[in-house]
Amino acid sequence: MPSSDLATARGVFLRLLIDGLPVEGAIEAEVTASDHQAADHFRITLALGVDPIFTAATFASLTQANAEILVGLAPPGAPAAAALWQSLILGPIDDIAIDVPQRSVALSGRDLSALFIDALTAETFSNNTASEIAQTLAVRHGMIPAITPTTTPIGRYYQAGQDLSSLYQSSRTVTEWDLLVTLAAREGFDLYVQNETLFFAPPLAATLPEIWQWGGAALIDLRLNRTLAFARDISVTVQSWNSKQATMITQTVRASHEVVKASSTATSSAATTTYVLVRPNLTAAQALTLATQTLSDLSRHERVATATMVGDLTLAPRSAILLAGTDTAFDQLYIVDEITRHISTRDGFTQTVRAVNRPSM
Repeated sequence: MPSSDLATARGVFLRLLIDGLPVEGAIEAEVTASDHQAADHFRITLALGVDPIFTAATFASLTQANAEILVGLAPPGAPAAAALWQSLILGPIDDIAIDVPQRSVALSGRDLSALFIDALTAETFSNNTASEIAQTLAVRHGMIPAITPTTTPIGRYYQAGQDLSSLYQSSRTVTEWDLLVTLAAREGFDLYVQNETLFFAPPLAATLPEIWQWGGAALIDLRLNRTLAFARDISVTVQSWNSKQATMITQTVRASHEVVKASSTATSSAATTTYVLVRPNLTAAQALTLATQTLSDLSRHERVATATMVGDLTLAPRSAILLAGTDTAFDQLYIVDEITRHISTRDGFTQTVRAVNRPSM
């Protein structure tokens, strides 16, 4: 298995801030960021007795605080003051676990998407566009909005005078994050939080991929997986009763190794994996868009490459990866789906990256 000595060629430093105050004694941290429209999360372990302010008694009585985890990289032998620092995550502490015999404390939490996840809303916003709603919610929580304007009032997503709350059959109250996820899906947008900024925008244009060369120095470990249910033809059908037109809308898209086809009737065979979605009050165009998005999401999980490597600060969810050197069909283009970074005062800085294949659609 290829190995790497890159971790010894630099200084790696770990820093924790709680409500903006530096905390001494950080031992190790793990930060996970994903492309799942869910909260990024963290866990950091501190030695108790190192910081005179943040003691066991302090953590035992803490009820609410934000944590920020930073990593610093410096030339070998250089002090922390010479390091270039970058924030990995900022968000609320959700759990405090004190290990009394080991005299340590572990803090776990999420990024600031937690502000939207934990907030319920019964607002319908029928006369607002998706971007106006995202802007309103971002400002409400003191976030910096990075939002691409949209033009369609969400009341027009639904015919016969219905509004967004008709998505939720059992309750008119939803979380603000569920609302944003629904709007992002309707617009074909990405949705995520990065430190204090809420991003609600179309996917970024494709960039030059980073090369993963198996047999080179960067990759410490590489695991490859293929799901055969997604390796054969996939058919996605969206059915929707349009109450304004008093008709059933049906749209089907199909992916094979050669082509993606769209038709107004569903077909299937023993060699096809079939999915059916039922949604209310879609137009034909909206149903086709939903079917195409779902097909793309399914197809991109056929091949998964999971690599462990020396940690860096350039990769992020949605980054492009080109795998080479395995001499198999896995040598192709991938999109980063999840990154877990591990920083330790003992083991340095490594990361595990999960990447999914890019559909040829």
